[in-house]
Amino acid sequence: MAKKHLAILDFGSEKITVLVGSRDVNKSINIKGIGEENYEGFMDGEFIEPKNLERAVGEAIKKAERNSNTQITELCVGVPTEFCYCLCKNVSQNFIKPKKITKKDIENIYNSFKEFKEIKTHQVINKDCVYFVLGENNKVSNPIGQVDSKITACLSYILVENSFFNIVNKALMRNNITKVRYVSSTYAQSLYLFDEEQRDRYVLLVDCGYITTSVSLTRGRGLLNLSSFSLGGGYISADLSKLLKIPFASAENLNKKIILSIEPNENDVYDLFVNGSVIPVSMRLANAIVESRIGTIAQGIQKCFSSWQYNFPDFIPIYLTGGGLSFMKGAKDLLARLLNKNVEIVSMPYSQLNKTNYSSSMAVLNYALEQEF
Repeated sequence: MAKKHLAILDFGSEKITVLVGSRDVNKSINIKGIGEENYEGFMDGEFIEPKNLERAVGEAIKKAERNSNTQITELCVGVPTEFCYCLCKNVSQNFIKPKKITKKDIENIYNSFKEFKEIKTHQVINKDCVYFVLGENNKVSNPIGQVDSKITACLSYILVENSFFNIVNKALMRNNITKVRYVSSTYAQSLYLFDEEQRDRYVLLVDCGYITTSVSLTRGRGLLNLSSFSLGGGYISADLSKLLKIPFASAENLNKKIILSIEPNENDVYDLFVNGSVIPVSMRLANAIVESRIGTIAQGIQKCFSSWQYNFPDFIPIYLTGGGLSFMKGAKDLLARLLNKNVEIVSMPYSQLNKTNYSSSMAVLNYALEQEF
């Protein structure tokens, strides 16, 4: 039987990524093709250049089609956190007498709650369960097979702004995409990057990208809290460019050289190519600029924590992913000191694209393959 190849489109804050892939016999993901296209990105819940989105989407699709030798007519689209918010609702079902809980009972709970029909500005794209409660306080992750007269589910719903659908659907239709399914990229990441045991203990995920950072708290299979703010690794390059008075492209290269894990001496420098010449840049000065911006990012993360409805245990670590900070030597340790929490770089499942800057795209593809979209 031929492997089924599926295609996804993921909106990063720097580039659009289209992947075509399938599931191998060992359950790993096989990438058949990839297409990437830089674009202006998004900030504060809006695309910066919506008129250019159609072109960028089309170019990413065409590149993936050429690389995979496949015509793409269907896509699973990852929705960035800046266009999403999550709500949690408790839904209960009482039985006349104690009974063994079945899969059908769980389905009835999912179907009994009317999904925010009064909200006209957003649509629900994902729903899943955080945990179940049997009786009054017996909290469990899987109630099937257990006996009780009452079951309550804490359900997590992810809603997306209609304006996002309007812009993206238009761009996809202009590029001959006839079938579309949407998933929160952060929700997909929580299921792809962490196993059931980790999620049952809570997962605190920070995805720092190029110009945006998303922060989420997962338990079970549902998101409890979901936030974002417009700061990322691109701001570090902008700071270096402005304060060192170097071209932005040179600042991007310097960003990749930064080492925060050592204490530089007064004469230590980074050698940087600028306009065809090598110039020395003070390591102390460059590091201080970077540390200041990471401090601002840490403040943004802390504000997310403070605004959340649901708390989390102090002992759980922060998992860091995305291309904004996770590749910088010493960045996670600085973030840990600033937030007074252990910070760990996400361990990516094996695939051809196992770097953290692809964690969102790979998670969306994993979700599409799991759902057999």
